[in-house]
Amino acid sequence: MNSNLIIGNVLLKNVSQIEINESVDELSNTAKIVIPHNYGKLDGKSILENFVVGSVVEIKLGYNGEYNTEFKGYIREIETNYPVVIHCDDESFVLRRSNFTLSYKNATLKDVLKDIIPKDIEINCPDITLGKFQVDKESAFQVLQRIKTSFGFYSRVKNNVLYVNLRDLANARDIKDVHRYSLSSGTINGGGIKKNDLIFKRKEDYKLKVVVASVQSKGKKITIEIGSTDKDASTINVSYPGNHTESELRKFGQQIYLKRCYDGYTGSVTGFGSPHTHAGDVLEIVDRDEPDRAGRYFIEGVNITYNEDKGFSRENKLSYKVN
Repeated sequence: MNSNLIIGNVLLKNVSQIEINESVDELSNTAKIVIPHNYGKLDGKSILENFVVGSVVEIKLGYNGEYNTEFKGYIREIETNYPVVIHCDDESFVLRRSNFTLSYKNATLKDVLKDIIPKDIEINCPDITLGKFQVDKESAFQVLQRIKTSFGFYSRVKNNVLYVNLRDLANARDIKDVHRYSLSSGTINGGGIKKNDLIFKRKEDYKLKVVVASVQSKGKKITIEIGSTDKDASTINVSYPGNHTESELRKFGQQIYLKRCYDGYTGSVTGFGSPHTHAGDVLEIVDRDEPDRAGRYFIEGVNITYNEDKGFSRENKLSYKVN
């Protein structure tokens, strides 16, 4: 296995540890880089003198001299002890460095995003109306976090594109990156599975309630509930903006409920550095011993670890079955 890091204008090839965390639930993917004691000086300067908060970071990892880009972002924090530990945020870092005060009488989601997102970042979002909306001395990052809290719309920046949407609406046809894991033979495109923490569940095993609310233009609030009435049921709350009928909200809630309650696998599975799974991709599970358990699953999160002693691995957390 091999690593290739660019931090600012510095190229590093011998790094002790790298950990990358990706999640569709979070706006920022993060990376932690550990540089060994013996790295010495670079261009006559100590290692710390070469890096500053805000420096561009690109992490490439792979095997046998071949590399794949695993992370792009910026330095958020540098620990001053040895070994040197560098904490990084992905492309969303630039969204923290802004401040806006805006007021809208009847804003669409795209209206708000166009006003707060840098022009060089492309916006991919649904055509929905948020209604009256205020921004009071907030960064773009804070506004996106508030949109997530208020409306359930998750945001992430990938390859200079900002995606804002409800994650439970993703379908396999909308996701280009599909990877395959084979459970029965213990192979993943020619590589072994390190750890299998998957559990097969039937849809009747889930205790879930989906609550969808919509505030109409005249202030009336419509709320519908789908699923379990058990007091111990877990609840997904969605505030869907815009004028919608009770029938439309029920159909929308049913769509989310059926995605989360299914016959299939839940949990996580850990492989090696390849295939290159990422949060928001689809993982196809092939089970030759139990073919009825095969299916495609939305990857909610990926923890990528690169360690000189423990190797290179990816832990994939599954969320729901995609069509």
